Amino acid sequence: MSLAVEPQLDTPDSTPIKPLSSELNLNTDEQNTFWQNITESVIERDGYRLAYCYFEHPNSQKAIVISNGRVESYFKYKELIFDLYHQGYSIYALDHRGQGLSSRTTTNPHNGHIDKFDTYIEDFACFIDAAVKPKQYQDLFLVGHSMGGAIGTLYMDKYPDTFKAAVFSAPMYGIKLPISKRFIRWLANLLDNKNAKKPNYILGGKDYHGDDFAKNDLTKSQARYEDYRQLYQQRPELQLGSPTNHWLVESIDVGERTIGAAKTTKTPILILQADEDTIVDNFAQYHAVGGFCELLNIPDARHEIFMEQDESRNFALKAMLKFLASYHSD
Repeated sequence: MSLAVEPQLDTPDSTPIKPLSSELNLNTDEQNTFWQNITESVIERDGYRLAYCYFEHPNSQKAIVISNGRVESYFKYKELIFDLYHQGYSIYALDHRGQGLSSRTTTNPHNGHIDKFDTYIEDFACFIDAAVKPKQYQDLFLVGHSMGGAIGTLYMDKYPDTFKAAVFSAPMYGIKLPISKRFIRWLANLLDNKNAKKPNYILGGKDYHGDDFAKNDLTKSQARYEDYRQLYQQRPELQLGSPTNHWLVESIDVGERTIGAAKTTKTPILILQADEDTIVDNFAQYHAVGGFCELLNIPDARHEIFMEQDESRNFALKAMLKFLASYHSD
């Protein structure tokens, strides 16, 4: 059954949920101790190293796999992983090819580039098969953000029996563009230098730079934003710049596929839509609703719902946890 849920911040919560983290108290001693127990590893595919981490919960047969967004690393998800683990889930998180701690594909490590979008899906399938499926969890769920939501949606379209349900935060079913998609795609394809190792940036693109909080389009939480930027200063190997023209063409082309895959999904999907998103196209998300794909609008939220201010973030996380709990075996 499809359902576009209206925002109700005071919705009664029948699912027992442990207290969530707060932007008023980031990087607590408990969180830092938890992250000392991280297990990091890599798998290799086509000569590239794909980095991932995991936390195995000793008392659970439930697990969540995280598919992150463009420019991201699993280290950006420290707070979310901590919260989800303490709700009773084992957690697995992959750094997609070309970003985070995974191998870069170009001579300039700041290029946001991919040869073809399907490479992301093939990498993700390799990761699931090598690192997650052998654990034989009773209940396996997928959580994705932005580009990671698009990757996850297409993965589930190809492998519909892997996950019991999925939640996607601001999934990239379309990119917010200043003018027509057709013209932007034509221009990006025209400007693409077709050099796989030295691709060129989109117009105005550049290497990594950290905008001041006042200029950011990602979140209204200054504490979480500055914590994120500090992480990327402390770990410069995580830094990534603008997308290349070729990445943009590939990502525009995949939009209709993701909408169709979500609308006809056999795996239940909950879209968490950021009400004030300026990065991805919210109208594309509405077009994806149907069948087993539902949508919940998150009020007062920019693109990065999982690093938003507490009220919006907690509302989104509670909705996600309730949705996933409805598909638990026990």
